[in-house]
Amino acid sequence: MGLFLNKLGKRIVKDRIKPFVFIQLIVLIAYLIVSFYSLKNHEVNYFYQGLSQIIVAVFWLLMGIEQFILKKKLYSIFSIIFSVLFIYLAIQSFSLLKIKG
Repeated sequence: MGLFLNKLGKRIVKDRIKPFVFIQLIVLIAYLIVSFYSLKNHEVNYFYQGLSQIIVAVFWLLMGIEQFILKKKLYSIFSIIFSVLFIYLAIQSFSLLKIKG
């Protein structure tokens, strides 16, 4: 099992910048915590949903910056576009919060 996890870890980190990987891991843990609160009590909480979408946007933005540094321009552009789309979705979620409240 240890050998499998070691190979998986090397494959994930291969051709990547390690500080970006660690920051993305922290952002992923924050996303999991916020998404748990977003879907609590079988109701959608639009504040936590918007917050989780902002966290996903930060994740995609970090990935785009990393790929830009690694000279992968096309992947970088798509990542930054996804980041902007998730920010737009977060704004829509926060506007739904105002309508509901």
